[in-house]
Amino acid sequence: MGGAVTSGNKEFSGKTALITGGARNIGLAVARDLAARGASVAIADICKDLETVPYSLSTNDDLEKSVAELISSGVNAIGLTCDVRDENEVSQTVKRVIEEFGKLDILVNNAGVVSLFSIGQLSETAWNEVLDVCLKGSFFCCKYAIPYMIKQHYGKIVNISSVAGLRGLGLSVHYAAAKHVVNGLTKALAMEVADHNINVNAICPGTVESPMLEGLASQIDLDKDAYEHFSQGHLIQGQRITPQDIANAVRWLASDESRFLTGTIINVDAGWSARG
Repeated sequence: MGGAVTSGNKEFSGKTALITGGARNIGLAVARDLAARGASVAIADICKDLETVPYSLSTNDDLEKSVAELISSGVNAIGLTCDVRDENEVSQTVKRVIEEFGKLDILVNNAGVVSLFSIGQLSETAWNEVLDVCLKGSFFCCKYAIPYMIKQHYGKIVNISSVAGLRGLGLSVHYAAAKHVVNGLTKALAMEVADHNINVNAICPGTVESPMLEGLASQIDLDKDAYEHFSQGHLIQGQRITPQDIANAVRWLASDESRFLTGTIINVDAGWSARG
């Protein structure tokens, strides 16, 4: 199974990471990257589709294959089915990580969904599905991970936000609203837990190569390359942002090299946010 990262640097040896939305794409790239550097990893994913999201989400098979890939490369890894919208499922997921590994050092809130609707066509269900996954899910994960991090007086939380958390984007008021609040949550939470040696930061990707792009393209009857269409705001053209580019940023924020960064928003968006 391609894409695994190999590294002689074991900077995360002895550390444990939980990555939501971890069965594929950005989440799996993050899991591979941290694991290749010594971390034990738990990847959690919803493993079912949502009514108003116009692309397929990860499956149980995706989760099982991703965990098998990690284990086959010598990594301590587990896979957990978790709908981050459900507080009890999140609570049990974090508890399972602690039972398996004894600690939780790194939380990557990567689970997220997006759909495209004009305000007049945006249903309450579509609004709730995006807000509940992107925002409430991050809140629940932080709520249940932080008490363990406080006990050990150490933690790294990385929230995967979006360029939509920095500016308005058409046909996605629900997604932009969710990601703007994720950025606010990041800053406020950083203030709350700083005395406990817990860093809370966020990454705002631009358009990233992913399975969702074709689904979004079909939703608006797009007849051109989906990545080119959705990345028009990028200043850097001719190159595509990949999941590994986001994983690189996560790795740095999860490392002790970034120990004085907290409440910070890092934009991995090919310059999109520079447009203001």
